Order: sequence, then C-alpha cells, then structure tokens
Amino acid sequence: MKLWLKQNYKYLLFSLIITIIFAYPFLIKDFLPLEHDTLFHLSRIEGLAQSFKDGVFLPRIYPYKNMNFGYGSPMFYSDFFLIIPALLYNLGISVSGCYVFIIMVFTFLSSYFAMRLCRVVTNNNYAPYIAGTLYLFSNYRITDVYVRSSLGEVMGFAFLPLVLLGIYYVLYTDTKKWYYLAIGFTCLALTHNITFVLACILFIFFLIVRIKHWIHSKEIIIAIFKAFIVSVGCSAFFIFPMLEQMTSQNFYLSYYTSTSSLADSSVELWKYFANTTVFGYGTHGYAKDMSMLLNPGYFMMIIPIVYLFRKKENKNPFILHSLILGYIFLLLPLDIFPWEYMVFFGLIQFTWRLIMLATCCLIIPASIALFDFKIKPLLITIVCCVLLIGEGVWHIYPVLTRTTGINYDTSYASLIDGSIIDPFYSAFYVRVELAGADYLPEGSPDYRELSNEVTDSLGNSVSSSLTREGTNLLIENIKPNQSYILPITYYLGYQVYALDAQGEIIDKVSTYKANNTLVGFNANDATTYLCRYDETPIQKYSLYVSLVTVITILFLLIKKKMNR
Repeated sequence: MKLWLKQNYKYLLFSLIITIIFAYPFLIKDFLPLEHDTLFHLSRIEGLAQSFKDGVFLPRIYPYKNMNFGYGSPMFYSDFFLIIPALLYNLGISVSGCYVFIIMVFTFLSSYFAMRLCRVVTNNNYAPYIAGTLYLFSNYRITDVYVRSSLGEVMGFAFLPLVLLGIYYVLYTDTKKWYYLAIGFTCLALTHNITFVLACILFIFFLIVRIKHWIHSKEIIIAIFKAFIVSVGCSAFFIFPMLEQMTSQNFYLSYYTSTSSLADSSVELWKYFANTTVFGYGTHGYAKDMSMLLNPGYFMMIIPIVYLFRKKENKNPFILHSLILGYIFLLLPLDIFPWEYMVFFGLIQFTWRLIMLATCCLIIPASIALFDFKIKPLLITIVCCVLLIGEGVWHIYPVLTRTTGINYDTSYASLIDGSIIDPFYSAFYVRVELAGADYLPEGSPDYRELSNEVTDSLGNSVSSSLTREGTNLLIENIKPNQSYILPITYYLGYQVYALDAQGEIIDKVSTYKANNTLVGFNANDATTYLCRYDETPIQKYSLYVSLVTVITILFLLIKKKMNR
C-alpha cells in the first residue's frame, strides 16, 4: 500500500484538486439544479436506501415508487455503485448531498484512471496531467454532468479508461494483464448498460484493427476468454436477470428503441464548432439556443493531429490506432451518415453518445502530441492544464445562473408531494421518479386515475383490507373464487399465495399480468392472500455464479500472495 501511494500520490492529489474545481457550483452554492435526469437519480438513491431499511440488500423492485405501484428499475439499471450514497442517505445526509457526493467520487476516478492510462501508454511523466484535465473538462462530459444529469454516463466515464487500458495490454503488450479488461467491462455492466455497449463497440473496432495480430495468437485469445468469463461471472447477478425480464414482456424501453430513429439525434457539423454551454437538448434540427454542447472541445479535436507528424519509428501503434478510431467515433454522429438505416446501433439510443468513445481515445494523442516541440515539458504541462481548467470553469459557470432546483436540505418527500414541482408534469405516471418510464410494461395504465385498492377483473373496486410492507402486500377479507387485480405493476417474479387463518401459506394461486399490466390473480376458497416478489430461478442461480466467481478470484489472489 505504501509503495502504491508513493507511486500514485501525485496523480491522486492532482485528481482531487481538479475534481474540486470541476464541482465548484455544487460546493459554493446551496443549490442543486434540476436538469434532465436529476430527479430520476435522486429517486434511485432514495429507493435503494428504503430497500436497505426494509432489509432487502439486493432489491429487484422499488415498491414505493410510482404511488406505491412499484418500479423495477434495479433489474434494468444497476444500482450497485449507489450502495454508499444510499447508506449515507440512511445516516442522515440529504438525497441531493448524496447525489453530489457520487458525482464527485466518479469525477475523481475519471481523472485518476485517465491519468494512469496515459502514464502506462506514453511512459511520459507530464502527459497524464494534461490527459486527466482534458478528460474531466471535455465539453461533452460537462454537458453530461451539468445539463443532462446523466449519472450513468458520468460513472461510465470513470471505467472507459480501464477498458482501454485492458485493450492496450491484451492486444498490444502484455496478455498477463487481461484483468484490466475484465474489471473495466464488469464495472461498466454494473454502472450503465449503454456505456457497456459502447465499450463493446470500442473493443470490436480494436479487434478489427489488430486482427492480423491476434487471430493466430493463442495467448491473446486465451486472455480475451479469461476476461470474458470473469466479467460475465462477476456481473451475472445483474446481467442474466435483466435479460430474463426483458424477454418476459414488452417494456416502453423496447417501444422507444423500435419507434425512434437514430437520425433524430444525428449531429449537424456546426455543433462541432459550438463552444458555449447550453441547457438544451440533443435533437437534430434544434436551434443553437436550444442545442446542448456536443463535442469534446477544440483542444481534443485539433491537437491529436500533431501526433501524425511524428517520425514513423517514434509512433506508438496503440496511440496511432486510438487517434484514428477517436476521429472515426467523433465524426460518425454527423448527419451526413444514413443513421435511419443503421439499426444495429439502436442500443445506444443517441448517435452523439459515440463522442464518449472519441473523448476516451483522443485524450492520449492529445496529451502527448505537444511534447514533440522543443519546449520545456513542465511549461507545456502547466500552460495546457491552466488553460484547459480555465476554459472548463468558464463552461461550467452558467450552472450558477440556473433557477430551477433544490437546496441541500430539501427532503425527498417534498419532491413527490407537489410542493416544489408537479410530480407527473404531463405524464401518466410519477415522472419525477420514473423519468421516461423506460422500465414500465408497455400498455401501462394512467396511474393518476388509479387508486391503491383491489379491483375485480372489470376494474370495479372491491371491499378488502390491504397491508403493505415492501414488496409484500397482504390482502384480507375478499370473496373467494373470483379474479382480482392488485395495485402493483407486474414484473416476472410476483406471486400470490393463499393463507390460512393463522397467516400460513397453504397454496400458490394462479398469478398473471392483467390487461392493464397490473398483477392479477385467481382466488380459490381462501379469503386472505399474500402477494410478494419471489426471486426467479435465474435471479437466484446467477447470484450464486457471481458469488462463486468473486470467492474464487479472492482465493486465487490470496494463494498467489502467500506463494510469493
């Protein structure tokens, strides 16, 4: 540990400093702006914290969301890295304070991992400082944090450098360090599905570029296989249950993906010359004052070209390939490409997300290129970092002028009770908690018109007594041998049981998704029932796979350390 700190303390300290500078609007003002997805991520933190209070440490459903009808977002959007913010929330930290905390943590990690990547690849003592600064203050990332509030992507930014470092080792230098690839992909799978898909695209492109190098290399193929097995094993508890749910019924996520065109998010050329933070959107055709900033910044778009003028013998093939692929990913979102036909990219939702990959690839050639000039390296580093930080601070400054937001002592309850903002604002569900409702079953009802009571198959209210505790709903005093619909949104795993007079389960009854996408069941002779969420076999055994994988890795690491 002491050796590691000795080798890395400068990078850690620098990352801490620029993280504080990057987050200055959060630190100097008691105000959290409510941007595109801010409320959804606050809801995720609160939902996970509430599950912990209920004694559920791997929640599949957040039962109190959407007016207590429940929302299954944890099965589709991993909350693994929200565990610490959720614990802090339960310890009394405000939900907005927890949100700022996680933003700062992953800002710090983004800088540090970018610096480590640059140091390993370039073997230059100064370039990592420029790389870390470039990565943190890239225009696209500033938009992600302060305009879109895209917490998933912000967290994904931290792990993309690890994936790129793993690619560098496996395909270029040292297959024994395949574990970087495994760590990067595992963390992305447990962070943000779309960024994980982007990382897969990045890896595929590098495989194509290096196909002559690895196609006949047994060592490389084995290293890739090891990384794949470990990554799948560690993240199995999330990946396989997610796939199971996705195939169990149609969700609005699939509907949005199938009915929207990527061309709607393609980027006009002029947006690469824009350089002002705009609190707008990424839709094609919007006016300049409504279009958010979607480029990595002038420095990163121009300076890497300088690297091409190096002598051939001085060019690092990995840096050169990163440069070429970086520009490909930078230009691909342009509207000159027929995005309406490129359906195989549909999983990324927006074409401009490829700029994430461009940013990660271009920081290396951009950070090393200027050192070819006969100028003192320290001077180049200081000037570049100061200018980049200064420009970044200028881009972030408009955040201080935002007027719609909350204070750090604002309670979560006030976000959904209508005292601050309309919790629905034109949606048929509680939008402040569900955002775009991607994970609601397709055909869901207008929840504003529903009440939390049992109905018959025709939607008529029936006399009953309900007691809710987490995902458990006790239904008492109902007529036997009839069909009922419960005030719970259906997800695969919900099951209704008949209870005896002592409250013991006596029978599993037919449970199904009603026409209005709520949980329905056919009552038998009993008058008391329990509806609860039971883990599916895939959920159960995939968790075992992840536990066995992690335990095996720990065992091998301990054994290796003892044998030294």
